[in-house]
Amino acid sequence: MTFLSLSFAAFAALVFAAWWGAPAKARPLVLAAANLVFALSLGLHALAALLAVSALSWAAGLWLARSPRKAALAVGCAGCLAPLLAYKYLALAAAALGWPGLFAGLAAPAGISFYTFKAVAYLAEVYKGRLRPEKSALHYFNYTGFFAQLASGPIQAPGSLLPQLAAPPPRFDRALALGGCVRLCWGLFLKKCLADPLAGYQGALTDPAHYYGLSVAWALLAFSLQLYFDFASYSQLAIGLANLLGFETGENFLSPYFSRSIGEFWRRWHISLSAWLRNYIYIPLGGSRRGKARLVLATMATFLVSGAWHGAAGGFLVWGALHGVYLLAGRLTRAARGRVWAALRQGEHSPLRSAVSWAFTLLLVFGAWLFFVTGTLPAARQALAALFSPFPFSVQYLKESITLLGFTPAILVRLGLFTALTALVDWLSRGVGFGAWAAAQRPWVQAALCYVCVFASLFFGAAGALPLSLIHI
Repeated sequence: MTFLSLSFAAFAALVFAAWWGAPAKARPLVLAAANLVFALSLGLHALAALLAVSALSWAAGLWLARSPRKAALAVGCAGCLAPLLAYKYLALAAAALGWPGLFAGLAAPAGISFYTFKAVAYLAEVYKGRLRPEKSALHYFNYTGFFAQLASGPIQAPGSLLPQLAAPPPRFDRALALGGCVRLCWGLFLKKCLADPLAGYQGALTDPAHYYGLSVAWALLAFSLQLYFDFASYSQLAIGLANLLGFETGENFLSPYFSRSIGEFWRRWHISLSAWLRNYIYIPLGGSRRGKARLVLATMATFLVSGAWHGAAGGFLVWGALHGVYLLAGRLTRAARGRVWAALRQGEHSPLRSAVSWAFTLLLVFGAWLFFVTGTLPAARQALAALFSPFPFSVQYLKESITLLGFTPAILVRLGLFTALTALVDWLSRGVGFGAWAAAQRPWVQAALCYVCVFASLFFGAAGALPLSLIHI
């Protein structure tokens, strides 16, 4: 059961009616039942993994309250991480040892990365004394297993979600519910009109021998956009569902492709994951507070963990390492770049400086995605070789490099118009986030945006479900 299936629409409508129709004391049970049903729809092994991680981390939290020691924290975190590491890396380890078929059929349950990271965050916050251990197993399960966030995040902080779950159930908030509906429509548009249609044009990245070099560049652009639209759509849908139930959730994407530096990009891209990595990897390793050597160690370790989290292949590690190098290089050259711009009489927010910084940041981000999408280093090398191969400067070559991928004029026009609309909304909401921007608009603007999104999704969106992207596990 996926967010955009008819079965999920019926399920969500039933949950909404049961939640707001049930007595206040019964609502936690309603939510727990919904979480169990949704987890079971992902597979029995998905439900079993969720229950195991939830039970273990809840018990470890109570243990930490009685014995707040690093050993207790380490045992609790290790127990929570063990299923995730086993699913993702046992097959890889077995292959490295010469037993390639030993765990070949081991598939990670949907969403295991997200609720595992939520469990680890909870234990860390309890250990640090910033959060009281949740005594109610019911409330805690609703935190780890919240169906709106189970399959694709965001990784909402325990200090944000748990108090809302443990507090008396909220009264119906019309403004919050309306904002949730706008988010649902926007998420539907991003998925059906942009993410899914763009998902079928990456063949040049995985099999570059049959394409022009410029086709590889177009394919990389398509993937970079598709990845953002795909994950942003699921984030909007998840936040919208939470809003309909009266829960508030922060933004997970904040117009990341309008960033002017890699540091700004990571403050805007997958915000919940970035915050988790910063709070539980980067800062504990010393961050920027213990000298340059510790800064390099903390930065590289953080991004290598991010790469490993996304996939068990060398390409993901290279992708993470590249972003670590980007950030460190940006820090080291900040003063020198400032002097160059000052000599050119370009202030920090001058149009020229902003445009150059934005274009360079986008080039670095898109270039790193090549390693992400190819996965393996041999495949990445082939794509890079094709990307930088000589090509003729002619209109015919340009045309054929696009048509080889399967684009038609009608598809290009449609995708161009939809991308322009999305870019406009992202630009207008870059400072406050989509939710706050949409809430500040007049009712007719909100209604018009919803109508446009639904109409476009029904009549111009991709027909049928395409394979999910790598980010869903």
